[in-house]
Amino acid sequence: LWNFWWLKYSYLEGLPSNINSTIVAPFGVNYFRFSIFPLWEFLNKWSSILMGNIITYNLEVISSFILARLFMYKLVHFLTDNSLSAVLSGIIYAYCPYHFVRTWQHLGLAQIQWMPLYILSLFLLVREASLKRAFYAAICFYLVVSFELHYSFFMFIVSAIFILFYFSYKRFERKCFFTNIKPLIAMVAFILIFTLPNIFAMVNNAISVTQADNSGGYGLVRAFEDLFTQSARPLSYFLPAATHPVFGQFTEQFIGSNLYGLSLTEHTLYLGWVPLILSFIAFRSWRRRNGHLIVPGKKDQTFNESFFIYFFLVLAAASWLFSQPPWWNILGFKLYMPSFFMYKIAPIFRAYCRFGIVVMLAVAVLAGFGLKFILDKLKKRYVKILVTCLFSGLVLFEFWNWPPYRVIDVSATPAVYSWLKGEAQDITIAEYPLDADGINEMYKFYQAKHEKKIINGTTP
Repeated sequence: LWNFWWLKYSYLEGLPSNINSTIVAPFGVNYFRFSIFPLWEFLNKWSSILMGNIITYNLEVISSFILARLFMYKLVHFLTDNSLSAVLSGIIYAYCPYHFVRTWQHLGLAQIQWMPLYILSLFLLVREASLKRAFYAAICFYLVVSFELHYSFFMFIVSAIFILFYFSYKRFERKCFFTNIKPLIAMVAFILIFTLPNIFAMVNNAISVTQADNSGGYGLVRAFEDLFTQSARPLSYFLPAATHPVFGQFTEQFIGSNLYGLSLTEHTLYLGWVPLILSFIAFRSWRRRNGHLIVPGKKDQTFNESFFIYFFLVLAAASWLFSQPPWWNILGFKLYMPSFFMYKIAPIFRAYCRFGIVVMLAVAVLAGFGLKFILDKLKKRYVKILVTCLFSGLVLFEFWNWPPYRVIDVSATPAVYSWLKGEAQDITIAEYPLDADGINEMYKFYQAKHEKKIINGTTP
């Protein structure tokens, strides 16, 4: 909320948004020279100017649920040609516990909606290889890049998995390679063009980083040890969220253990037993129908259930591996996981447990296939709708997280801040206690009310 206020205030006062002199007065804080999310900053700034910071925040939270459900619906409807299956998959993905806990803490990580849209664009691209489809896919990737750095990194990895899977699948069709390689290269070129401002900002900010800039723990090289504390654990995916009003108390006793993980937010990766069972039904039904995995080079097999289900099984397994710690220690033998190697390439990323949302995406798609196979056995439309409603209700119960309502009342401002707003503009105030060990976000939030410089506002 304070960030949105600052975008509005700095614009209206003619101040540079990247250099904030109103906190940590008189020194101020340099938020790097360039924004790595120019599109998001642009939208937030004008939304805050036109509607205020609170409406802007609420709109971003609510829209992430609406769009995540919509784009997952579009993806699964394309894959299954079944609207009821797509409805269920949209519910699973949009209302999963991972999404909820992110909306309560990290607004960027709450923007999960662009990933299914981008994956859909990849399928559309290889189905109809053209420059127009390549352009659309690049736009979808740019939307991911514009809202969250972690998801940009994840979709880069997912793209590599997709391309390797697709060409492995079509390895006996030489014509396929030459038909699709050009649009894929074009897509990469478009992505580079669209993300050039983001890349330029990151490079320039990396050059300008100083030890002082890293004091808040947001440097470009994160501690390697964090990869262990912020990786998925065996029970992270299988225990209901600790916020569940019925089963949450059972899960709470595992928080802090090696079996579940240290963090409520980072390790809430629950996939749901109903989606997992439906995914298993999809796998079993698919194997019974096909009797095999893949028949290389078989005509018209690319865009059928075998291709789609096999890809999302691979994606679920690969994403699960990426979410693991740098290595498993098995009887003194280290079995290295992907995060160990990825850290050497991109040490800015440390929370690989966040790959759990990609696992959730794959499971949501597979669950849609599972429901489709069940509905295919039913004849009457109203029975199919009732069965879909039943599974949807079970999923919503599994992902249930209230009471309490996750609402913050920001209307009750202490009277002192209203008085302070009427004082001289050039004064500087100190909030006590000083909270010298960390950032006091409430002090910063109340600055949006009184608009005076404060000596508080960041880590030492």
